[in-house]
Amino acid sequence: MEGPPLSVVELLSAIPEASIDLHGFSARQAEQRVIGFVEGRARSSPGAVVEIVTGKGARSAGPAVLPGLVRELLNGPLAPLVAEWAGAVGGGAVRVRLRRARSSRGRSPP
Repeated sequence: MEGPPLSVVELLSAIPEASIDLHGFSARQAEQRVIGFVEGRARSSPGAVVEIVTGKGARSAGPAVLPGLVRELLNGPLAPLVAEWAGAVGGGAVRVRLRRARSSRGRSPP
């Protein structure tokens, strides 16, 4: 059971249990790190709020790449592990509440 969704204000004001900073990483490196971080935290701390720091892309030659990449991962392949997420005020970071582990009560073993 997930529990009630947090309001955006509650999610953004929650103190993250863990964070990852993607400054200085290429899109490919960042993708690997975000996937590993979210998968690992979902196993070790289901239901926790975590933070992914993407930066705003201020030093990028073109438009910022990492914020869009992180959004795509959270809405795509990582969606089964994510209860909800919101961009931090001012940009440059995302707060994520991970799904709680599903209970196996009442289910027969495979």
